[in-house]
Formats: sequence, structure tokens, C-alpha cells
Amino acid sequence: MKIKKYSLILLAALFSLPVISYAHNDSGYSHDANIMDYSQSDWMAKLDNYTPLGELAIPGTHDSGSRYGGASVANQVMTIDQQLRAGIRFLDIRVRHIDDSFAIHHGFVYQKMNFNDVMKQVTQFLSAHPTEIVFMRLRDEYDGESTNSIRSANETLDEYLAQYEKWISHRNKAYPLETVGAHRGQIYFLWDNLYPQRTLTYGQFFGQQLQDAYQVKTNWDLYGKWEKVKAFLEASRHFSGQQIALNYLSASGGSFPYFVASGHSSSGTSASRLSTGLTTPGFKHRYPDFPRVSCFIGICTIAFEGTNTLTKNYLNNRPDMKPQGIIAADFPGKGLIQAIINKNRFVK
Repeated sequence: MKIKKYSLILLAALFSLPVISYAHNDSGYSHDANIMDYSQSDWMAKLDNYTPLGELAIPGTHDSGSRYGGASVANQVMTIDQQLRAGIRFLDIRVRHIDDSFAIHHGFVYQKMNFNDVMKQVTQFLSAHPTEIVFMRLRDEYDGESTNSIRSANETLDEYLAQYEKWISHRNKAYPLETVGAHRGQIYFLWDNLYPQRTLTYGQFFGQQLQDAYQVKTNWDLYGKWEKVKAFLEASRHFSGQQIALNYLSASGGSFPYFVASGHSSSGTSASRLSTGLTTPGFKHRYPDFPRVSCFIGICTIAFEGTNTLTKNYLNNRPDMKPQGIIAADFPGKGLIQAIINKNRFVK
């Protein structure tokens, strides 16, 4: 009788436990600004020049300039330069057109830098690492009132691009247009709702092959987000390679961005996981890709796992899988970045 009573008390405690008590430090997720013990500044140097851009596996960041505004707004801790040196090759840049210039924003929150600051960091990186290509999505996402501009956002864009013509309008004509060799040392744009009127640039229109289920209502929607990410990873293996696919690991709304990326109870790199509130064996068929932890007398807690770690593990556990396109994350760690880079075909 005492054993039965003790088991019921333990089961109730496990069901009510919201946080897994021990630290969870996984290389797929990092909330530390400096991961520069890990540098992938020149990883594209090993790519064959004739590789189509659409066949690359490209590590990227979502809302790459969003570092301020608190847990509900921030998506990154690394600066643009730190991201590039860590191996990131896709930047997702969101701007507000104000006073005939572009301020970096996340929604209405100013991110303490302007588009020139981004472009200076990118072009300085490319100058030092001319084998690399930086892919960039540029979006005007601010829906506020008048911004004291006398020209259109696209006209302002043209002025910016003219300043950086060397980095956007030249290609190596020895190689076909949409190949690595043609665009080394250049910025390759994925045009969204901003696009140049006069300046010659190379790029594609954004979103032709896209997974961006960016809203979750509660923490428990995390698994549904992961299923969309996983399905797109599988589908991307069979894409034609003519367009650059984009798979966002990020989401927010009813959950913090760091939670979707990590499954953690707080933003820290080594914070503990949150519990789903479910245990095995009673719910053994729920959330099959989430970890079973804190097992005792045959009862295990089902913990949340972030999309960064889930994606890193999924790629590493399938050595023959070659997904195509950009995989863009919030707070990527070195393990996730490396797992994506490893999916490319390198010259031996």
C-alpha cells in the first residue's frame, strides 16, 4: 500500500514538474555572443566553382540584426561580423525606411544600427575572405506612420547599392551565372518587398521554395513547427536546384524565440529544458522526437527540444542526406552551423 501511495505521489510530482532540473548544453544552440573558438571564415573555399547555388547547404540566421528588445524580440546575440566568421552565409535583414535611410528594425524596435553598418561588416568580411558568398534577404517590415522620407524605399535602396557596387554587381564570367565560381566575393540578394530600380545586381526573388511557419500559439506548438522543418528538409533533397530554398527553424508569438530554438526554461546556453508535462510509458507515442529524460522506476519525463538541436541531430544522424538551400536559425550554435556545412560536396 505504501509503495502504491509513493508511486502515485511520484507520478503526480513528475506531471507537475515544469522544469528539468539539470543543465542542458547542446552545441546546436548558443546564447553567447562569442563562439569564436570556432571559426568557419573560409569554408566555401572548398566548394567546386561549378556547384549551382541552389544545391548548396547554407547556414543562416533569422532576423540577423535583431539583438535588442528583450526575450520576445531578440533573435541573435552575435554581431553580423561574428555570425559571418562563425560560418553563417545567409543574413535576414529587416529595415525601416526613415529620413531617406534604412534603420535596422525588428517590427517597431530599433536595433541600434543602420543598413550601412550591416553593409560595412559584410563587405569588410568579403574583402578579407574573397572565396565566400553572402546571401542576403532584405525586407522593409515597418508598418508605422510617415517616416519623413521624400523618396521611395526602392530609391533609397538604389543609393545604398550604388555605394557598394563592387560587392554586388560584378561576377566572374568564366563560370555559369548561378554557380559558386561566378559569385565568390559577392553579396547575392534574395529580393523581398524591396528591389533595385537602377542598380545592376544578381539574385532571386525571395520565397519561391520556403518553409516559414513563424507563429506558435503555445509552447506545445513547438513539435508541429519541428515537423514542418523536418518535412522541408526531406523535400529539399529533391528540389531542382534552380531556386534557393529557405527553411526557417524560428518561430515565436506564444513562445519566446529562444524557447523555439532551444526548448529551454530561460535563454541561457546551459539552461535546463522545460518539461512537456507528459511522461512515459503512458504517453510514449506523443512527441516521438522529443527526448525522454529524468527516468526513474520506468517513468520518464518527455522534455521539449528546440529546433536547433533537433535539426542538428537529424542532419548528423543521416550522413547520406543532402538537403538543399538555406537553413536559418535563431541563436545558432557551432554544432548546428557545422552540421549544415558538412552537407555540402567539397573538392577533395
